[in-house]
Amino acid sequence: MIAAPIAALGFASGPYYGGKDDGMMMCPTEMPPPKYTGPIDYSISAYGQSCIETEINCYNRYSPFIPMAMEVESGSVVSFKTRDLWDAPRTEGDMVGGWDMTASGNAANTPAVEDNFNNGVYGDLGTVHILTGPVAVKGAMPGDKLKIEIMDIKPLNKGFTMADRPLGFMDTVNAPEDYRAWTWWTYHEGSSGAYWTSPMFPDVEVPYEPFPGSIAVMPSEATVAEKLAMHADETTLYGGPAWPLVEDLAVPKAVCGPTGSHKDTCLRTLAGGSYMGNMDTQRMGIGTTIYVECQVEGCGVGTGDVHGAQGDGELSITAIEMESDVIMKLTVVKPGQPGYNVPNMAMYGGNSIKRMSPGEFVSFYGMPEKETGHVPSQYRWATEHAAALVSAKLIPESMSLASQNALAKALIFLMDVGGYTYGEAMILASVTVDIRVAQLVDKPAIGMEAVVDLSIFKGATHAKFMAHLGK
Repeated sequence: MIAAPIAALGFASGPYYGGKDDGMMMCPTEMPPPKYTGPIDYSISAYGQSCIETEINCYNRYSPFIPMAMEVESGSVVSFKTRDLWDAPRTEGDMVGGWDMTASGNAANTPAVEDNFNNGVYGDLGTVHILTGPVAVKGAMPGDKLKIEIMDIKPLNKGFTMADRPLGFMDTVNAPEDYRAWTWWTYHEGSSGAYWTSPMFPDVEVPYEPFPGSIAVMPSEATVAEKLAMHADETTLYGGPAWPLVEDLAVPKAVCGPTGSHKDTCLRTLAGGSYMGNMDTQRMGIGTTIYVECQVEGCGVGTGDVHGAQGDGELSITAIEMESDVIMKLTVVKPGQPGYNVPNMAMYGGNSIKRMSPGEFVSFYGMPEKETGHVPSQYRWATEHAAALVSAKLIPESMSLASQNALAKALIFLMDVGGYTYGEAMILASVTVDIRVAQLVDKPAIGMEAVVDLSIFKGATHAKFMAHLGK
């Protein structure tokens, strides 16, 4: 029986190889029809190689001292061919980007899944995220705005999603089982639009709604100093920075590696800032225009960690991760020009995200309720002050706890009714479940929701959910 343990969830650079477009691209079995059919002015590719090994047109740290991989004219359309977030080594046969694409399931009963988790550099968060670039835009100076228009995003291979303890949003919650789950996704064109399918979920069709998890410009020395000061505060409060520098797998090595010229000041691409970074928002999809302030000469823009679909929250630590071709128009906006007064990191979009307003959904509400004696997760290091900290009413902790409560209910629903394992439910949640704010005004009694899009389920699985809901 799984009902009892589940109930416990309820508590809470290298050389330049780019240039004018070379048209080089490997394609999956099906490709989406192009949304952008105009000319490609420049192409830069980190696809088909290991960034850690080659350092060609790629990087995984931020520093104003990282050299630009190429320079483009303002107003150019540029194709960025990206790797997935983990930079796994590329091999032949059934291996795509280093992943065994025959594997799907739970590690406990699928050896190939365990191999995927142990493959290459998996598990070493020192590698992520691999970004393609950086690209300098001619004429861009600190204080200018860079207008980034996302024209198209195309998958270059199958995608994958994984769930693993202790990664993801539920890392502080006791799961009903030790779990490792991994699956791959295949792109399809259908009469009602593009979608993904997975052998793990035969009755599921996830809409193709791609976006770059990360777009960023290079930070200035002043911004780097501010982030390092934040790291110092995190060390004081939490026992260490959330995302330490980690030199061993830093790219470029000459700047950020163990003997690099600026190894002590290279920021991780995991966390963002005023330069953007790992934002993981669905709103950065095809048709969106982004305004970001340049902090260095040339601005230095790069992108990666591209997702084929994701629920708001990316709850298992991965969405549908994919290598991709991201086509963006890059335009420098000077003071006094239209768009310059748009706030930094603002996004304008006219694209439709199907799951933003699902026609058929079930939503689970969560409040920041905790078990007696439960210590807020960010204070696990400070056991000597546990009693005082239990009573602390902090908004971030309230939001996190309320969200975990909401997500726990969604996971129970997927497991009890859909028959999924915990790992499978986490994968589905990461790809399709949206964590949303219900209300903030009653702080610290914040309300959060976990919204499950029921329209992704087909056939007998959909019928089971409807019967359970009395519909």
